[in-house]
Amino acid sequence: MNIKLTALCTGMLFTALQLSAQENTTAKTTTGTFKPVLEHRILAGFNFGATAPTSLPNTIRKINSYAPGFCPSLGYELAYRPTQKWGAAIGVKLDYKGMTVKDEVLYFPTIINTEDGGTFTGNFSGKNKTTVRNAYVSIPLSATFTPNEQWRFHLGGYAAWLFSSNFYGNVSDGYIRNGGSTGEKVNITTATFDFGKDMRTFDIGLQGGAERKVGKKLSIMGDLSWGLRPVFPSSFKGMDFPMYNIYLTLGVSYKI
Repeated sequence: MNIKLTALCTGMLFTALQLSAQENTTAKTTTGTFKPVLEHRILAGFNFGATAPTSLPNTIRKINSYAPGFCPSLGYELAYRPTQKWGAAIGVKLDYKGMTVKDEVLYFPTIINTEDGGTFTGNFSGKNKTTVRNAYVSIPLSATFTPNEQWRFHLGGYAAWLFSSNFYGNVSDGYIRNGGSTGEKVNITTATFDFGKDMRTFDIGLQGGAERKVGKKLSIMGDLSWGLRPVFPSSFKGMDFPMYNIYLTLGVSYKI
């Protein structure tokens, strides 16, 4: 997956540079030589989304509530624009990604801990509450397109390193089949789980967005990032489906 994403990003940047060269040649023959632009930006916003499967598994029967949580994003971007429209950008960001969700599950594979110190691995049926709050250092790499003075678009990929992980919650008002679907039935009033230490420390994915200028140096922006690597390794037994970081960043950018 890492090789595919690297090839995709390289291809997009190569295409952007080709288009830049073509446009630069046209600019020279019509309006004179375009002076390349090096831009520095400070980025700030909030992340809204979820660490979730791409489709809802049948073991999750009902979503009772969802809250995005407080997930700020702060970063710096360096962009190079050799022509009036095309360029490339690289940045570094501190990204908090998380949410809290309450749902009802049926025969949901998981690992839970009861108050008396018992640990059960099996299929749980009942109510579930999950809280995710992770912090990443992200490196986005993009091809940029600036059609006019008001708008700017970008598309590319990102790599991210997890340095603070929280994935925990509780289950209640149900039962677990210890060891699997045919195992011993154990009634659960309340129990907890904590999978923060089981998460992968590296994430990679696609990202793209747009920004609109609202002042001389200030712009409003929206950016969607979609993780391509599951946040848990395939050997993880706390759930039986892959989960990905899928988040929308809404905020502002300030050109230094």
